[in-house]
Amino acid sequence: MAVLSVHHWDEEREAGVRELRRVARGAVVILTYDATISGAMWLMADYLPEVAALDLRIFPPLEKLAEWLGGDVRIAKVPIPRDTPDWMLGSFWAHPERVLDANARAATSGFARMPADVVERVVSEVSFDLARGLWDRRYGHLRSLDEFDVGLRLLVAR
Repeated sequence: MAVLSVHHWDEEREAGVRELRRVARGAVVILTYDATISGAMWLMADYLPEVAALDLRIFPPLEKLAEWLGGDVRIAKVPIPRDTPDWMLGSFWAHPERVLDANARAATSGFARMPADVVERVVSEVSFDLARGLWDRRYGHLRSLDEFDVGLRLLVAR
């Protein structure tokens, strides 16, 4: 099982996934993001395109992961509940205030991999838009949803 970690394996992603398949006696399970979908979330699309670009480079496409795994691979969407206790970057979808919280930002590799000036810019822009009601005019409808698909995917290979 690999939970939101394959993108941190850098140049060893393919070898690592193939090794999971080689040594597993049963199913191999990978939780990851489809970067083409997560990059369209308001945070990356409007405020943090640097993470969207990084994610496109480091998250293997789902088709590539399935190829490396071989066999019967099923891919399922994993919508993130609004009230999830996990503060991964995808969980910010209905909580723009988390961008202003240093602890919430520190819980995400997306912010952790960004230079300080980028993080400061994003915090400033989100703070400005929240204070003036701009974020809520554009995205406030998200706060009423119970869950949202930000590209989190579960791959199960047998």
